[in-house]
Amino acid sequence: MEFIGESVEQALEKARQYFGSDELEYEVISEKRGLLRNEVVIKAWVVSPESVAEQLVTALLKAMGKTGSVHAEQMDDQLHISVDGEDLGILIGKHGSFLDTFEGFVRYIIRVRFPEIAHVDVDVMNYKQKRISQLEDMVEQSVQKTKRTKRPVTLPPMLRWERREVHRIVSEKYPAFESKSTGYDPNRRVQIFLKTAGNSGEREEGSKGSSANNSKGGEREDE
Repeated sequence: MEFIGESVEQALEKARQYFGSDELEYEVISEKRGLLRNEVVIKAWVVSPESVAEQLVTALLKAMGKTGSVHAEQMDDQLHISVDGEDLGILIGKHGSFLDTFEGFVRYIIRVRFPEIAHVDVDVMNYKQKRISQLEDMVEQSVQKTKRTKRPVTLPPMLRWERREVHRIVSEKYPAFESKSTGYDPNRRVQIFLKTAGNSGEREEGSKGSSANNSKGGEREDE
């Protein structure tokens, strides 16, 4: 939103009145100085996890020589950031490895500024949504195999967010089954098995719904 005043402070005051908040950031769009009157145009916005995330990711894209549209949305204590554009494959990397690193950096900055944000998710060109569809198929096949053989199935090594999604899928769609993470990164895997009274609650990094629990080894899937 743009505001006009004879000085930056006057334009800012208009912005404060409009937003009803003093927690604002701004940039000067133009300044015109005349004999009788000055005119300053600023663009102002309320400081929020969404605005900081969008500025941060946009700046990182620019530093990499890339452009794209960035949209952030906060839902309770979770922040979801989507990035769209052309030639952004470098942000994903092989099997999503760079995206995992990129997301970790963005998450750290956001949570330093806004400690109330518990989880930050970054998706580039809907890569994660496509990958989740693949994970759902993988879990379905594993559940059917476990049902048939009565033996646990161990999935290939996965990134942290992928393991979290597998735990969520199992928890939400297959109540007769459980999942737990085993091993250490980069070879940490998810194991799917039939639920019994003896092993209930063993899942290390699984989640009920979308919130992750502490693992036995102290790792959280969303940290």
